[in-house]
Order: sequence, then structure tokens, then C-alpha cells
Amino acid sequence: MKINLLRIAGGYTFIELMVAITILGFLIAPLLGLFTGSFSSITAAGNKTAAVNLGREKMESLKAGGYEFVYDYYVSRENSPFTEENIPAWPRYRRTTEVAPLKLDQEEFPPGAELVHIKITVYWTDRGAESVEVLESTLGRR
Repeated sequence: MKINLLRIAGGYTFIELMVAITILGFLIAPLLGLFTGSFSSITAAGNKTAAVNLGREKMESLKAGGYEFVYDYYVSRENSPFTEENIPAWPRYRRTTEVAPLKLDQEEFPPGAELVHIKITVYWTDRGAESVEVLESTLGRR
């Protein structure tokens, strides 16, 4: 039995293929929008995480230095606010450190207690707009 492949009328027509591709396009288009939106959200979250980590890094280094160091460098020498424009390995970020002594209510705190308020602000550019993350804490004399 001999089969002539040129005479078999099976397969898809051009119109059927075009309809299938159109339907597939309608299904894939929303998914592409979902992927680009997800990518933007992931990038923004990564930028914010980096900013928080830069703020924490600075806060921990100040707290490790102790009250005397922080008070002497920032308050006594009037270095507050202090802005770091070029943070190593983080060129798109800048960080401002503000330190101010706190006036304490003597009814709530023991006599002679001394505290400073530390505010770290990290700035970065995200999609053409400047974003900000602020960390605040206090540090007392031991």
C-alpha cells in the first residue's frame, strides 16, 4: 500500500494558525504586565532594604562608639548634621547623621541622666524620584 503524502489534506490552515496566535497573545499580554510590575516592586524593595541597612550600619557604629564619642564629635564640635555624599560601594545613596542632646524631664529620669537623640536619614533616587528612609534612636551615658 502506497501513501501519497502530497495528497493528504490534514494539518492547519493559515487562518487557524493566526487565530491560535491571537488567542495566545491575549493570554500572554497580561502576564508580561505582571512580570514588569513585579520586577519594579522587587527593585524598589531592594533599594529600600539597602537604605535601611546603610542606616543601621551607621547607627550601630555610633552606638558602639559610646555616648562620649558621639557627644564629643557631633555636639561639642558642631558636626551635626553630617552628610556623607560618597558612601563606599553605594554611589547612589547619601546619608545624613543628626545628633542633638535631649532635654529630660527630671520627674521621669533620674538626676544627672544624659541622652542624645540620633537621627540617620538615607536618601536615594528611585525611578527619577528621591526616596528617604529615616532611623531614630537615643543613646545615654552609662
